[in-house]
Amino acid sequence: MERTMSVEILAPGGSVGGIYAAMLHGADAVYTGTRRFSARAFADNPSVEELCGILDFAHARDKKIYVTVNTLLTDPELEGDLYDLLLPLYDNGLDAVIVQDIGVMQFIHEAFPDLDIHASTQMTIVTAEGANQWKPYGVTRVVPARELSIGEIAQMRRHTDLEMEVFVHGALCYCYSGQCMMSQSIGGRSGNRGMCAQPCRLPYRLSSGKTGYYLSPKDMCTLGQVGELMDAGVDSFKIEGRMKKLEYAAMTARLYRMYADAHEAGVKPDDKELEKDVKNLMDLYNRGGFCKGYLFEKDKKNIIYKEKNGHYGVEVGTVLRVKKGEAVFRLTEEIAYQDVLEFRDENGEKVYEYTVKNGCLPPAEVTARYQKGCVIKPGQKVFRTKNAALLQEIGQAVEREKREDKLPVRGVFQAEIGKEMTLQLFCGAVSCKVTGICVEPAKGKAVSPEDVRKRLQKTGESDFTFSTLEVSVEEGAFLPLGQIAALRREGFAKIGRELKEGQLKKRRQVPAKRPQKPVVSEKIKKEHLFVNVTDFRQIYEVKSIIKEGNTKLVPVFPLEWFAGKCWRELASEMEEIPFMISLPVILDLPARKHFLQNWQHYGQELQKGNLSGILIQSLEHLPMLQQLEIDHLPRIAGPRLYQWNERTRQVYETFGMKEHTSLAAGRMAVMVTKGCVNQQTGNCLRTGGKPAPLEITTPKKDGFVSVPICEYCYNFCYEKEGKVQELQCEDDLPFAELALVEPHEIRKVLKQWNFLS
Repeated sequence: MERTMSVEILAPGGSVGGIYAAMLHGADAVYTGTRRFSARAFADNPSVEELCGILDFAHARDKKIYVTVNTLLTDPELEGDLYDLLLPLYDNGLDAVIVQDIGVMQFIHEAFPDLDIHASTQMTIVTAEGANQWKPYGVTRVVPARELSIGEIAQMRRHTDLEMEVFVHGALCYCYSGQCMMSQSIGGRSGNRGMCAQPCRLPYRLSSGKTGYYLSPKDMCTLGQVGELMDAGVDSFKIEGRMKKLEYAAMTARLYRMYADAHEAGVKPDDKELEKDVKNLMDLYNRGGFCKGYLFEKDKKNIIYKEKNGHYGVEVGTVLRVKKGEAVFRLTEEIAYQDVLEFRDENGEKVYEYTVKNGCLPPAEVTARYQKGCVIKPGQKVFRTKNAALLQEIGQAVEREKREDKLPVRGVFQAEIGKEMTLQLFCGAVSCKVTGICVEPAKGKAVSPEDVRKRLQKTGESDFTFSTLEVSVEEGAFLPLGQIAALRREGFAKIGRELKEGQLKKRRQVPAKRPQKPVVSEKIKKEHLFVNVTDFRQIYEVKSIIKEGNTKLVPVFPLEWFAGKCWRELASEMEEIPFMISLPVILDLPARKHFLQNWQHYGQELQKGNLSGILIQSLEHLPMLQQLEIDHLPRIAGPRLYQWNERTRQVYETFGMKEHTSLAAGRMAVMVTKGCVNQQTGNCLRTGGKPAPLEITTPKKDGFVSVPICEYCYNFCYEKEGKVQELQCEDDLPFAELALVEPHEIRKVLKQWNFLS
């Protein structure tokens, strides 16, 4: 795809102030939510009316605004409120929406055909084939799964003409691209409905007794890799942070814009300046320092910081000595008045917080008095958690930009006696003309061109300023100065309207139309009970149960659990019994290559068995079926595919999935993750460890079991206890999860779950 612009800097807008700050500080576009249907429901999201004003401001400056509609919606929400919410934004030139729910995607494309749709990272797109299948639904840009490497990003870019938007800075989700149900499991607050309680940031206790933040990734920073990202073909640098302060949005936007421009100009970053800029970003927010994310980190252990959660700050000194309620520490970084410092013990826990009274430069020694009862010892580290000087500097810069941010216009003023005075304004390709009162001969002192110029140039808080101003006044003419000011205000108002109309004409060619409600197709009730067999030892017991006459049971074998010859044995064991397979949930390029190699060796053996269908657990599976030459087999939507509305079901049907399963019994898989507790605890197969399921427990005793899938290097995280679930939809087919069930327990649990009489 031919590049038509420099890389876009896409900043977060969690508040009205943050949106303006980001645009004034280098962002080319801002993504923000409304007060409905946003994955950051607790952000200070702008109202629709505020967003309309923001759109006017942005478009006058060639900036773009994207609105997040990236939650799962029910039929009443989708068919009721969504259209009314987006209509005024669409009419006002909204540039794009960011979507995860494919039913929402279909609705928006039908209702607002002239509106670009960006496929959210929550759609877990990992290949060009997976991206391209969404083009018919109005998708013009994809945000790939955050777990992809820079090589995978470049590979995808070479095989799609869709724009590529990549997260380059900010917080990471432990769960694969944010498709997490752990928050819902613990506290009933769904992350996919905008109310994530961030359970990944909790401390977890292992069965060994060790405690740590095993599910808490560091924040990512790729400022030093901007050139590599641009060379890989990334179109948009996305900065995470809609829950953070406006200073964060402003600073990150400015720095990434500066480094992108430098790379485009062929200028390599100075190491010392880069170090300084990264440290400033750390001052704004970081967790355990920065990592480079899955994009550049080859060792995933570098992504997790298990010692502490929350803002880590910047290390500024070490305690030298303690005496009579005073601690003396030596500085390694400059500190300023009102900086907030933390003294931390050897475990990284805060023991005392201190506000700086006087700024100092390193290597000065600073004395801080502390409260009785605080345990401060020599050797403890001191961290800055608030850089007051930096925040003040950014705040002042934002205010300065607000004052100075004016659209340049060229003005031509003419005043001839006996004619109406005129003011012509030119802004880019747009122009307008306004007329005022008839010019009369002066009875006293005439008006000079300089008098007129001074009055016209008092632009005040207007969005415009004169780049050039030509003033022609006939000698001896009289003009009330108030009328000149009124003419200026009228002219600026008119040029503003002309600019807006011009922008809208460029953006909106097709009017919006409320879609008709979908016709609900008649469902064919099936009596099949799908059983997910996750351990090869379970096969024989399930087979025995079916042979006893329980023909309703259809075993499903997730092939990521089985390696090599196990596939051939599976086909042999199931020669007389219909079974289904599901492909690996995560099919990034390494997993895809590994799987296809295995399929080449063992896929034919499977088909010699009684293979009767494919359970689709990821929409990335769909383009692969042709490669596997099993595209003819029936497809059923698996329980990991969200289906909250009828439109989503319709889209599934277009992909050949007329039936949908829902978890009815067993342990819910609350997340799939590229992170790995086994790696954090030294039990990784690739480093000589002995991986096994690990039980992890929250401080409130909520338990989960992390199960490694070493064949493809990812994990399932299951609820500790199995239970009976309500079906997502009454037409869904029931699905039982046998993960972590011992073979001899299968009959018992299937009866408990009402799968067997």
